[in-house]
Amino acid sequence: MYFYDKLKDMRKLKGFTIRELADRSGVSAAYISQLENGNRGIPSPEVLMKLSEGLNTSYSELMDIAGYLESSPSTENFQSNPVNLRRFLRENELMFDGVLLTADDKEWVERMLTVLFWKERQSAKSDTQ
Repeated sequence: MYFYDKLKDMRKLKGFTIRELADRSGVSAAYISQLENGNRGIPSPEVLMKLSEGLNTSYSELMDIAGYLESSPSTENFQSNPVNLRRFLRENELMFDGVLLTADDKEWVERMLTVLFWKERQSAKSDTQ
């Protein structure tokens, strides 16, 4: 499977039209269309960064699909330690749909996650009783 097939599959899996991906990433719809039709070569790392933000997917995944990174067998099976999401939210600059999150934004995300997981735990408790 070629890069352009994978890009199209990723976009469709996220439920985005070419226009929506263009709006979310800042990459022109014409260019994305040309990429997906195989009429353009592999985009630059800078364009891949924009596309990764628009697709809300990892930059390294797009870099790998585009052939910029070598997959090493030793890292494919590597399992990392879980990331503390609360600490990650608090200690990193984060972006969503191209907008940098403020401290207030990150606090709201943290509150929503807290409520979400509280509800999950309550639901799990009632299922076991």
